[in-house]
Amino acid sequence: MEAMTNGMRTWKTAEEVPHDSATGRQLSLMGDLSRGSVSPPEFAKAWLNCRRRALNDGERVAEALSRRLDQVFYALDDYPIDPAFREAGDVTDAELLSVVVTALDQFRHDGEPRTDAT
Repeated sequence: MEAMTNGMRTWKTAEEVPHDSATGRQLSLMGDLSRGSVSPPEFAKAWLNCRRRALNDGERVAEALSRRLDQVFYALDDYPIDPAFREAGDVTDAELLSVVVTALDQFRHDGEPRTDAT
């Protein structure tokens, strides 16, 4: 963890992120989706709420971790939570799962494993 001049902390790895933070909840939700503990629509709603909370709370992550979380965010940006609104070219449940699993694999590859998100 790196201290910022304004007193805020920047988490460099998934391991450094406190479980009770909004970012920690995002990581936990990613693990839940990869294990099938939550459905893709449930994941999308909860993950986006946590993302908003992380931004509102001023939580900060280093570039590599941010890139992985952004990949999930971009997939969710094109994911219709309500399947009634799905259109050609939208991200499917399977594609969303693939993005999340890939991000989790990248955490491990980057040396950022998280026990509750594997």
